[in-house]
Amino acid sequence: MTGLERFIDERSARWKRLSALLDEVQDARETELGRARLQELVLLYRSTCTDLNRARTLTANPQLIGSLNQLAGRAYRFVYRRRRSTRMDLKRFFLRDIPSTFHRRIPFIQLAAAAMLAGAAMGFCAVLANPALAQALLPRQFFVERPAIRVEQIETSKERVDTLREATAFGAYLYTHNIQVSFLTFAVGALTFAGGMLLLFYNGVILGAVAAQYLADGAGTFFVAWVGPHGVLELPSIVFAGAAGLIAGNALLMPGDSGRAGALRDAFPAVFRMLSACAALLVCAGLIEGSFSQLSARSVPYALKIAVALALFAAMCLWLFGRRETE
Repeated sequence: MTGLERFIDERSARWKRLSALLDEVQDARETELGRARLQELVLLYRSTCTDLNRARTLTANPQLIGSLNQLAGRAYRFVYRRRRSTRMDLKRFFLRDIPSTFHRRIPFIQLAAAAMLAGAAMGFCAVLANPALAQALLPRQFFVERPAIRVEQIETSKERVDTLREATAFGAYLYTHNIQVSFLTFAVGALTFAGGMLLLFYNGVILGAVAAQYLADGAGTFFVAWVGPHGVLELPSIVFAGAAGLIAGNALLMPGDSGRAGALRDAFPAVFRMLSACAALLVCAGLIEGSFSQLSARSVPYALKIAVALALFAAMCLWLFGRRETE
């Protein structure tokens, strides 16, 4: 037996296995391959490249060189198709994986929303019954002594943001700040569970107290039009971040039979997907708050701003809750 014949006899089983494996996985998603099969494919691809170089030193036979070259090319295109695969994975992540997680974790979202709404109801009723309580309940940056005066200043002064550069810079500051607030809500919920509920409740108190201030001073429509376009994304994002914190906190503090490490490992995909959705929503909210929300009624009527707010809220709900798929 010649050296070439021995080489073909020793290596042909690997080439056949690589060809068969490529036929199996050509149209499969990377997540469906499994770690063992993917590792086998990569190792076979590398060994085939080595065999191709070795074959060129042993023979000039165009049939053997051509078939090995074609096989190595097929494997190369599959192994390095990451760019196309990444785009498809991102689309699937945002359009299928995130919504399916929100469907499966609705009880935690409802719990977080209930905490914030209870706080909002308390803050709203307290300030509406006794406006003097607003100064005690609200941090200094949220307290407005006479909302009607602030509304008049906004509506009679020049636009607060009148260039694209100003809007972009202000929006970047806002969504960075909002992401920090959401992460704080998540972290407190993840570490203490009850602390996350309290923080959600407190955020609700602030929202309700501020809304009551404006309503009591005859500026309720302004408040809805001013806060609505960005608030319909920003406020749910805080709820979702709080819900993600409750999921992590539940796994940390009440792990069950799987143990703390196992419970945290099981909870991580849902937490990651929910926080990714929050980040996307908060970036959008920051850009809207830094531009569209700042425009006075002279530029954009209140009715249009409220309509935009309703459309944005409907779009968010359709994205996250409109399709029911398994995780």
